[in-house]
Parts: sequence; C-alpha cells; structure tokens
Amino acid sequence: MSTSPFSLSHQWGLHWTRIPSNIKRSDFVNGESPKERKALEALAAVGVIGGAQLFRLFSLDKKRLKRMVAEKKIVRHEIHRKKQIVPIYSLGINGEVIAGLNDCYESNYWVEYKIEDVLKRLLFFQLFQHFPESKVLPTQEPFSGAIQFQGKPIYVYVVRGDVNDLLMYLKWSGKHFNERLIIITESIRHLQPLKVTAETLKLRVAVDVDLRDDIEDLQKLFYFLDESGEFISEVEKQGNMGEFVM
Repeated sequence: MSTSPFSLSHQWGLHWTRIPSNIKRSDFVNGESPKERKALEALAAVGVIGGAQLFRLFSLDKKRLKRMVAEKKIVRHEIHRKKQIVPIYSLGINGEVIAGLNDCYESNYWVEYKIEDVLKRLLFFQLFQHFPESKVLPTQEPFSGAIQFQGKPIYVYVVRGDVNDLLMYLKWSGKHFNERLIIITESIRHLQPLKVTAETLKLRVAVDVDLRDDIEDLQKLFYFLDESGEFISEVEKQGNMGEFVM
C-alpha cells in the first residue's frame, strides 16, 4: 500500500503565523457571502483547514482567500513536507464574528497544535467532502469534529499515532457513547487495540488513501467489524450501511 500523504512518517515542518495580542476586530465586518460564512463556520468547528480544501469544499479561490486574510477573517500558515509547501488556514478575529463564536475566540489558538493535530483536521475535511450539503459540528476531544448527516451527527476520530486517547475516553468519559462514529486511519492494522471496544460501537472505518478518490458510492469508502472480529470492506457485506450512514 502506498504511503498516505498525511502520514507522520513524512518529514514535516510547521510554520505558524502569530497575531499580535493587541489586535482588534474591525468596526464593520462584511459577512454577506454564504460561501464564506459556511467555510468560516466549518473552520470554527474544527480549527484548521487546507487551502485546497477551502477551494474544493467551499469554492473559495486563491484571490478570495487572499482577500479574506487581509480582512482578518482567516489567518494563513504553512506546513512543509520535504520541499512541498502546503498552505493551511485558521480562523481570524473578524471571521469569528461571522461564525458566531460570541467572544469565545482565542487569538493564536492554533500554536498549541502539533503536526499530528493539524493532519487530523485536514483528514476530517478529506472525509467531509464525501458528505455534500452536510454541516460540520464541533466536538470535544479526542474527536476532530462531527458531520451532521441525515439529521444526526457522525463523530469523526482520526488515528495519527496510537489510539490511547480514544480508548481512555470510551472507558471513562464516554462509557455511554452511543453516537455514530467514523474512524480514519492510515492502515487497518493500527486499529488492533480497538477491536474489543469496537464491538459495541456504531462504527465504520475509512483509510487515508481512499479519501483522495472521487467516490459516489459511500459504501466503497468504509470498512466495518464483522462477526468474526475482523474489519472487512463494506462492499463485501450484503445489504447497506443500515442506520449508521444511509
């Protein structure tokens, strides 16, 4: 299997833009664009998004993004993979007004993110592109976010490294967790420690490399845990995804 472009095995560099602590909101913020508003609300829920994702998901081109940066709606940063520069964006001080955060915005919140935190958020949006017309919802840790689909949330957890944070959450804070859940992983083998717990979850699994494809049939994206305790492709299963996605 080819290495995921989001793998921690790559040599990454993280380059944050820091905003002065005394920066003020503008007296007037133009929030009339529906495309911008939808993107800013999604960004407020998740924290970071890729520049290419803003174009693909919300039709915001480079010229529009440059203007949004100047208007302090978003803040531009970079991650480097070897010699490749990938622009990423966080929510700006004027963007939080449009997104309706109601004064809970923290300037430079992004500097606490490590490279794995950024990759998790980018992978969330890689999955989100397969749920057009859905809405992004904020969630607590260890989830990257949730997707409002068919009237109910689907929580999204991304594996980068170990899965201890999810195991601890399910053991203590989430003992009664009964929500639909999608786990994104670079390889199915990384989910070995989750198998026992996964038996009680409304769970589907997606693999990084599959999220790059333009797949119309959602079933082709996912794996599920069968009766023998093995993750198998959804297309190998008779029927459909039942109450979880369909």
